[in-house]
Order: sequence, then structure tokens, then C-alpha cells
Amino acid sequence: MIEKVDVQPIRLGNGVTIEWPIMLAPMAGVTDSVFRGLCRECGCGYATTEFARDRALLMGVPHQVELADVRDDDRPVGVQIFGADPDEMRRAAAHVIERFQPDVLDINMGCPAPKVTNGQGGSSLLRDPARAAAITAAVVAEIAPVPVTVKIRVGWDDEHKSSGVAVDVARRIVDAGAQLVTVHGRTRQQKYEGFACWDTISAVAAAVPVPVVGNGDITTPEDAAHRLRTSGCRGIAVGRGARGRPWVFRQINVFLQGAPPAEVAACEPDIAERIAIGLEHIRRQQARELALLRERPDRASRTELELREEADRRALGAMLPHVMWYVWGVPGVSAVRRALSQAHTATELEALLVQFRERPEKYAPAGDSGAPAQQVTSSPRERVL
Repeated sequence: MIEKVDVQPIRLGNGVTIEWPIMLAPMAGVTDSVFRGLCRECGCGYATTEFARDRALLMGVPHQVELADVRDDDRPVGVQIFGADPDEMRRAAAHVIERFQPDVLDINMGCPAPKVTNGQGGSSLLRDPARAAAITAAVVAEIAPVPVTVKIRVGWDDEHKSSGVAVDVARRIVDAGAQLVTVHGRTRQQKYEGFACWDTISAVAAAVPVPVVGNGDITTPEDAAHRLRTSGCRGIAVGRGARGRPWVFRQINVFLQGAPPAEVAACEPDIAERIAIGLEHIRRQQARELALLRERPDRASRTELELREEADRRALGAMLPHVMWYVWGVPGVSAVRRALSQAHTATELEALLVQFRERPEKYAPAGDSGAPAQQVTSSPRERVL
């Protein structure tokens, strides 16, 4: 009998409760509204938007405003913003709360991208704990009683991590009013390489009186269970382990409830089911892009046909990475990915997926023309690589 893992709800202020704190970590270019929806349908208990820049939100930059649009999300949901100036951050937070009414406002202090850290935002705030606390305090005061949460990393580099900066920053932001802290277990120098340091995540969890969510290297149900049992964290966030695998949340949930291995394995879709999920994802993305374009004043003079064509192109940009992940590991994957990369619209992407589903032999590796056809149409589950 597999031991069940005791997972308790996380209760924040203003009546916000995360009943099942198995979360989707925000990832730029990945965790948009449509993908968040798919993950929530698979059992993800909470999600936060990919980050939007404070100044861009205040200026009304369409793409950044769209990132913060959570009208179609399951609740509770958080919007994540980043910046380096307390006044701009508080004003941007107020704008988001007024316009989109998220349940939670999350502050990004963990992004390692130079375009973010060069402006003193993201993980660069780990090197300025006083500024990190000032930003948190300003946002908390501005949008109360909406809960404010913060995501950090374990440090700027290994030396910085060893100094205990994660604990110091976590204490300061909690003193400033943060109600939950998410910790990514890598340094800024690591970016997404190497291994997450869960010892540091555990140290943060032991040091602050608010819930801590651990993030890093959670790709299997076993990973999730182990970290929940051993880290002191109240929840976990799955990032890259969910790319092209929204069903990983279903697997984790079943495993945490003590289901036998066969039941967990049954949650893994076969290739045909993965293609079906990819097709549904494309259709939802097209509909989302069209709805956003219809609302934009600068598109008011466009015809419906023009809007649909633009939505189709925009959906391609959002969908191509996802579709590449959905087919990863299938027989003939190299040929499939080459074909997909030639698509000019999401409609073409959809047609290529349908073709692969119906004529897998076209993409068969040399000398093995029958294998993909058997794999695509058969019922046995396959592990996503």
C-alpha cells in the first residue's frame, strides 16, 4: 500500500484558500491563460500568471496587459508582476487589482533573465534585501486586503546562497506583509541548470511563519511526494516538469492520495491522446487570441477575417513550443518536429498534427516504417521523455 501524503489547504487573507497546494509555477512564454486552464482541468490547485512588467502595465502595453488578464481562469488565481521601484510596483499592482480582480498579487524576485535583472528587478532584488522589503511593503499597503505573495531564488550565486540570503530576504518580505513565499531552489547564476537546493528551501520554510512553496526539479509524482514529506513546505510548484504534460498534475494527485502504481501509470496518455490534447490546446489558443484582438481599440477597423488571420498567426507563436513538447519522445519525432517548425499559422500546425495522427508512417524512422503506426493507434501508455 502506497502511503498517502497529508496535504493541507493554504489559507491566505481576504478569504482566499488554496485547497490543493499542488501548483503550476509561472514560466514566461509557457503558462498563459490557455495552458493554465488545461493544467487546472488536470488537477492543478493554483496557478499564477507569467510575469508582467510594472511600467508596461501602467503604460497599457497590450501584450503585457494581456498577460495579467485572468478573467477566464479558475479561482483562486494570482497575477505576477515585476519591477524595481516601490512606487511603480504599488501603482501597477493597484491597476491589476482594479482591472482584473485576481485573488492574489505575486511579486517576482526570482527571474534570472538579464533583461529583468539589469533593471534591478527579478532575482537582482536578492542583492538588495532592503529594496525587496520596501517593494513588498508598498504593494501590501496599496492593495490590502488582497493577499501579496513573493517568489524568490536561493541566492545570486553559490557564495551568496551560502550567506543565508534566502532566509534573510524571506524574513524581511514576510515582515513587510507577504503572506506566502515561493522559493525556486536554484541561484540566479545557475538559471535553470544543475540541481535545485532543497536544503535552502527547507531552511526558508523553517524560518518564516507563513506558508512556503518549494519549486525546482519536481517532474514526477515521487518527486512531489518526497519534497512534501521532507522539506517543511506547505505546497509545491511544478515548472518545466509540466511543459507538454499538463496531466502530470493528475498523476501527482493520484499518487499523493496513495493510489497503486498501476493507477498512477494509467494517467499517462498514449500518443494518440497526447495529440488530441495538443489539438484541443491549439483550438483554445486560437479562440483566446481572437477574443483578445476583438477587444483591442487599435484593431477596431479590422474585418472579422483579418482578425481571425491575425489570431491564427499569434496562436502559432504561443503554440509551437507546446506542440513540440507534446510530441517529444514519439517514434519519428525528428521528422515530426521538422514538419511542425515549417508551419506559418496555428491552423497549419493543427493540420500537421492531424496528418501525423492519421498517417504516422510518413514520419517513420528509416527502415522502421511500421512502428509509428502501431504506436500511435495502440492503447499502451508511453512515458514522455
